[in-house]
Amino acid sequence: MTQRILIVDDETVNGQMLVDGLGEAGWDASAAASVGEAITQLENGRYAVVVSDIRMENGDGFDLLRAVRARAKPVPVILMSSFGNEDTSRRALSAGAFAYIAKPFDLEQLLPLLDRARGEACRSG
Repeated sequence: MTQRILIVDDETVNGQMLVDGLGEAGWDASAAASVGEAITQLENGRYAVVVSDIRMENGDGFDLLRAVRARAKPVPVILMSSFGNEDTSRRALSAGAFAYIAKPFDLEQLLPLLDRARGEACRSG
């Protein structure tokens, strides 16, 4: 069964590149360009994993992480940022993110995280 993943990035070119690459890797990937759009998509569909940028124009990945964790059936959230450092990584993980990945990254770095997150989602949901 194909697993659905939601990519949240206000830089739509980056989001679409991830959607395309993940599609080639066998994921059913969708994109959202804002926290609000992501929440709407999560309310209207089932996703196994969310991958979100931290710094966005209207809200940030931590806002989305809190919203996802407050849901009846939360899904793993992987936060990403090109402005992060070790403190950002620690903050993401202590806030409940499944993982943190620094941009730029290769899809090959993300895929193992997604597989582990998918396994976590299957165990909890």
